[in-house]
Amino acid sequence: MGKQINFFMLPEDVAEIDVKVKELGLTIIAENMPTEQPIVLNSLINDSKVLYLMFKEDLKNIEGKYIESQKYFWIHPMHIPAIEYCKSLNLQEDKLITLGRIFYDKEFYNQQHNYIPKSEILTKNTEKLFRWFKSKFKQKIEGYPIGNYTYNFVKQNNFVSSQ
Repeated sequence: MGKQINFFMLPEDVAEIDVKVKELGLTIIAENMPTEQPIVLNSLINDSKVLYLMFKEDLKNIEGKYIESQKYFWIHPMHIPAIEYCKSLNLQEDKLITLGRIFYDKEFYNQQHNYIPKSEILTKNTEKLFRWFKSKFKQKIEGYPIGNYTYNFVKQNNFVSSQ
C-alpha cells in the first residue's frame, strides 16, 4: 500500500523541496532519459515531468529498458526502488496549474513480478520527507498543499487548479 501527497507547486517553491531532497541524501533521475542508461540530475527543477528520488547505491537496481526507435531509456514506476515525484505544471496560456504528487510504496517488483521491499533507510527518509512537507506547506487550495510563492502567483494571476 502506497502513500502520497498531492500538491500545487511552481518551481520557486519546488526549490525548497529540492534542498530537503538533497539534505536527505537522495539522488534524482528522470523517468524517461535520452540515453541508454539513467542520468543523475542536479535538481527537481528541470524539464522532466516524472522524477525518481533514490539513493545513489540503488541506481544499480534499476530495471529499465532502452527503446531504440524512440531513443530513450524508460523505467516502469513499479520496477524502481525509489520515491516517485510528479511535477505540477504551470499552463500559463490557459491560466491553469495542475496537481503534482509525491508517491511512495514500500515495495517494488522485479521483471519476474516478485515483490521486493525497498530499503529501510529509504522508507525512513520518505517518512521524514512527508512529515517535513506537511509541516512546511500548510496553506491549501482545494484541500491540497500549496507553496507560498505558488499561492500568491495563483491569486494574483487568477489561475485555476486542475486535479
